[in-house]
Amino acid sequence: MLENLYSMNGKICVVTGGSSGLGSYMARGFLEAGAARVYISARSEDKLKAKAVELSALADGECIAIPGDLSAIEGIQVLANTLKENENHIDVLVNNAGVGTGGPFADMKPEVWDMTMGLNLRSPVFVTQALLDLLKANATHEDPARVIFTSSVAASENNVRVMAYATSKNTVEKMTPLLALALCDDHILVNTIAPEAFYSEMTRDIWEDPDSDRFKALLERIPVHRFGGLEDMAGVAVMLCSRAGSYFTGEVLNLDGGHRLTFS
Repeated sequence: MLENLYSMNGKICVVTGGSSGLGSYMARGFLEAGAARVYISARSEDKLKAKAVELSALADGECIAIPGDLSAIEGIQVLANTLKENENHIDVLVNNAGVGTGGPFADMKPEVWDMTMGLNLRSPVFVTQALLDLLKANATHEDPARVIFTSSVAASENNVRVMAYATSKNTVEKMTPLLALALCDDHILVNTIAPEAFYSEMTRDIWEDPDSDRFKALLERIPVHRFGGLEDMAGVAVMLCSRAGSYFTGEVLNLDGGHRLTFS
């Protein structure tokens, strides 16, 4: 039974922001759980293609790179058109592409606010809309399609230095149940994963020096006293997108080592 519960045998998946970090962890998890094809998208073409080759070598399924800039509607349309040329349906969409921004409120620039909201909030909404027909095409009551968003513990933590980032992720979490209700009749389940500190490019400046006071202070703040890694993210993503997670929709899963438990 367990093998079938967590199987993604034959599934077609799309992961934006898939060239490194959390996106690549999820893409690898899908492939190792039996996905037939996992499309990954990001702006850096060379890095993306190298990751696709690396992941394809780890499992029987194929990882395929689709380079592009999803901050623009035109880039979203290119992604959608490419997928429609190659697939008659997709089973999983992971909206992981995003940007981390921060600094003092007094120095915050309108263009940084707009960029943060554009890539972290507008982009995943309209990527989902652009791929809606592909998501609906093979979805059934017994085997729904899945949409996953990536949020952050910052969505709930009141850190004024990441105001734009936190606001964008908080809105993603608010949108999750709304979109879940909107798409339920189409047999599409919508959930969000909200991680704390993971080994990723966004947090490299913290974890690359494990002896630093900053790294040690963050570990002390997280109740389980460690960063998240490949298995933590891949495990939750595979659960949500396999039979094991087919009764979840509209949920935000806090993958944070207990960090939100410490909020006052």
